[in-house]
Amino acid sequence: MVAASLAILSLAFVPEFIAYAQGAFLIAPILHVHAAIMMAWVAAFAVQAYLGAKGKIVQHQRAGRIAFAIGWLAWASMVFVEWRVMVVHPLPDKLAGYDELLAGPYIYLTFPIFLAWAYHERQRPMWHKRLMLFALFLSLGAAVQRYVWLPMTDSRAGYWAIAAFIDVALLLPLVIFDLITLRGRLHPATARGIVVLFSAQAIMLSLWGSSAWREFAYNLSHAIRRFV
Repeated sequence: MVAASLAILSLAFVPEFIAYAQGAFLIAPILHVHAAIMMAWVAAFAVQAYLGAKGKIVQHQRAGRIAFAIGWLAWASMVFVEWRVMVVHPLPDKLAGYDELLAGPYIYLTFPIFLAWAYHERQRPMWHKRLMLFALFLSLGAAVQRYVWLPMTDSRAGYWAIAAFIDVALLLPLVIFDLITLRGRLHPATARGIVVLFSAQAIMLSLWGSSAWREFAYNLSHAIRRFV
């Protein structure tokens, strides 16, 4: 799953960094910091997965404190980048355009749920590693949004393609793994994680297109713009 997450990230960001190196694509310096933090988060997950698989539990527990700190730093960085968009980029000229801002809250409000839940379950490895996996794949949303080959539009169905891609990439291997190793059953962490994930997506997609969300997002983004 670490390899899968690296593949998802590489397909999205390597072309951008190549274009940046060629002078054909601008990246703000602060976004390099964000990228470094997010890569540190993925690297921390990879190290922890390796230590756990090798049975190096003491090292895993010691490194876990650092990994969780990096996870929360990654969360703060995701929030910062989403709020930065409302300050740096032009705001939508139509209320319908504010639906696109729902992607940020969906990710950075759901990600800490799984991160905190995984920390709470650190004494139960089978729970802990599955919940950390949910957190890892939720942090890949910005990468998948760059997949221009997905059938994306400015509609609710368009963003569903992004959510569905992450769902399939995460849940298909995890469910198959559970069914094979647990003799046809899902692990409770997987089942409950799916409920939380799908509930968050249902909330996001139900708000998409609603006048309440559009007015809230409009007022908030313009207030932030004026404040800054």
